[in-house]
Amino acid sequence: MMNDTKAFAGAPLLAELDHHAQEAFAPRERDYHDHVKMPYENLRELFDRGLLTATVSRESGGLGSNVMSGEPDTFLNAVRTVARVSPGTAHCMQVQNHVAWTLDELGTPSQKERFLKPMVEKFTLSSYVGSESNRKHMYVLNTTAKPVDGGYIVNGHKNYASNGFKDGMAIVFCTIEGETDPAKGHLMVIVEPGMKGLEQNDDWYEPTGMRVCPSPEIYLNDVFIDREHVLGQPGDYTRGRWQGRFHLGFAANYLGNLEGSYRWVVGQLRKRGRGKDPLIQLRVGEAQTLIYGAQTAFAHAIEVWRGGDVQAAELASMKAKAICAHAALQVSHTLITLAGSTALFDEFPLGRMIRDLNTHVLHVGHDKTAQICGAAELGESFDSTLQR
Repeated sequence: MMNDTKAFAGAPLLAELDHHAQEAFAPRERDYHDHVKMPYENLRELFDRGLLTATVSRESGGLGSNVMSGEPDTFLNAVRTVARVSPGTAHCMQVQNHVAWTLDELGTPSQKERFLKPMVEKFTLSSYVGSESNRKHMYVLNTTAKPVDGGYIVNGHKNYASNGFKDGMAIVFCTIEGETDPAKGHLMVIVEPGMKGLEQNDDWYEPTGMRVCPSPEIYLNDVFIDREHVLGQPGDYTRGRWQGRFHLGFAANYLGNLEGSYRWVVGQLRKRGRGKDPLIQLRVGEAQTLIYGAQTAFAHAIEVWRGGDVQAAELASMKAKAICAHAALQVSHTLITLAGSTALFDEFPLGRMIRDLNTHVLHVGHDKTAQICGAAELGESFDSTLQR
């Protein structure tokens, strides 16, 4: 039932990764979860496989796997594979890849040398920081960048900064002071440890689920950003439709979580000799058909990206993301019923996986996703890069 998409260049790597995650990642998960710890061991082992820079072009030392490259399978299915055991680790990997990919595409030669090359050569963790409280719009932020001689002065308070900046750097989103048009005002700046006025609060993040991807708060108090630390031009993120490129990474996490939970429960049912019960057969069959639908939607969206119509691919990805999330939420109730209450004890992974799922699906607004897809179908204006 763990069917991936059709055979592709990265399939052997993913087969080995699936085995390694089961053998090495799974035994660590409870400790990471209980102590809200970064999954450093897992991530170092992903780095050793080239999977922390999977989205980076081969010319820059990566695996060349992203939705714009024509070979998205390796990266997306790696996120999915890791999420079968550790959705938090999968999210850390996803965020690191988003940072590296953006640097590869938008960075100047000197920025690539300074920030991207080290990511390829040694273990590094970085953050992609847009989230903040009470923002006006996804692309119009409360965090401001005031133009000054030589760069900008940035002030703001960010949250959900997965990975933080202390183990590498972070790309922080802000709005140029006085601008309300995202195409002119949205700015990406690079922050590093040691910058004056930059602080990270690691004690803030204690959610119910997704505890294995610590996501601190970041405070920027009159942080000076010189030109070398400005990534791209104002509005590049919106013009490049970057947010729309990330939809399938979330779908991959939801789908992997679903597959991992299903695999564990079916394994327990077989181990306990429950497979002959017709009612259990029925419930497993119902779960299996929902999973198949999610897998099919995910694989189809990947193929749409290969077709080159970016907006069609974004819409297909949004639909796949919603289908994977809803299927996972629906099947999780069936799996609890099949497994019984003892399966939710902390010694087993099922309870953690379900808490991760319920926390992570809140990251994106699925009502907004449905509204955007509906607007597109009705011929009304829409923006298929948005999540909220």
